[in-house]
Amino acid sequence: MIRDLSRMKKTAYRKLIPLTFFLKLFKDACLVLTVRAVLVKFKTDMTSPSVVDLLYHLGLLVFFSSIPQLLRFLYLHLRPTSLPKYHHGPSPWALITGASDSIGRAIACELASHNFNIVLHGRNPSKLETVRSSLKKACPKREIRIAVADAASPDWRSAVDSVTKVVHDIHLTVLVNHVGGLGGLVKPSLKCFEDTTHDEIEKLVNLNLRFPTQLTRALLPIFSEIHGPRLILNIGSIGGASGTPYSAVYSGCKAFNHVWSQALDAEMQYVTQHGIDVLTLLVGEVTQTAWNKAVSTITVPDATTMARAAVQKIGCGRAEVVGYWAHDVQYYLSRWLPERILGRLKVRIMQRIQTDNGKSK
Repeated sequence: MIRDLSRMKKTAYRKLIPLTFFLKLFKDACLVLTVRAVLVKFKTDMTSPSVVDLLYHLGLLVFFSSIPQLLRFLYLHLRPTSLPKYHHGPSPWALITGASDSIGRAIACELASHNFNIVLHGRNPSKLETVRSSLKKACPKREIRIAVADAASPDWRSAVDSVTKVVHDIHLTVLVNHVGGLGGLVKPSLKCFEDTTHDEIEKLVNLNLRFPTQLTRALLPIFSEIHGPRLILNIGSIGGASGTPYSAVYSGCKAFNHVWSQALDAEMQYVTQHGIDVLTLLVGEVTQTAWNKAVSTITVPDATTMARAAVQKIGCGRAEVVGYWAHDVQYYLSRWLPERILGRLKVRIMQRIQTDNGKSK
């Protein structure tokens, strides 16, 4: 995402995390206090052994109910990757869309280091050549191809055809749908939906929704002809899990991607039985990208750290996961906020960012 949305996320999490911690504790406390109030109403002696025993076991229930979630969290973020199972055949390839910068470029480096040949997709030939040179220097034994196509173009059919022509003759086992974002398509970058022009909406839908969907559909026949495990990795956004004010079209596209990816995974596993795994990876704020050069922290990773976390999640057995552990904690806590409170806070944060942007101009 662009720098404005990155700043919004960072500010939002700083404000929301303490509040959500309080709300979760408040919810658990209300459960215990409700029981206590019932007991008081019926004039029950709060110091009697039976009441103390009841409150004790109620506390244990609240505590142990969190253990499965904790174990699931630890397994997800500590397990080894299952990427090697997709490395089969004489010369396995991986296609990464939006590989010119940020997470897409870092994922390409990760896959090349795991002995995959790489197809780099992007709209800027010079950037793609730079990435290819970097990959060849780091992994000289790997083959690198380039697919130039503008994913935001109205002529999305030509863009999809340009990519499929590059991969039609290779043993493609991994597809990473990373292309997306705002990409300078909306000016100003943050605006209400009613102020967004028809052309801006079309470009955002093409970039974030139509191109990855149509490209995946075009590549399925190629995937289906390949024997052995295959993977479609869709890079999503936490912002798509709950609507972001002043970025309604982007949020809507990402929400579509999440649900479409889950449905596609179910079809691949239980209907067509092609054996193609589909995984959606939700991403939060990431630094060291084309639009965010801030120093990374333990809660805000750089693109390389995020890519390693993404690769580590492959084969986790789930259709959708949050890629980085700190983002997972932030996402979990944000869901404890009441919907109306969360909505008001997001609007205020975005309005403050707009004001700050106006002062800086």
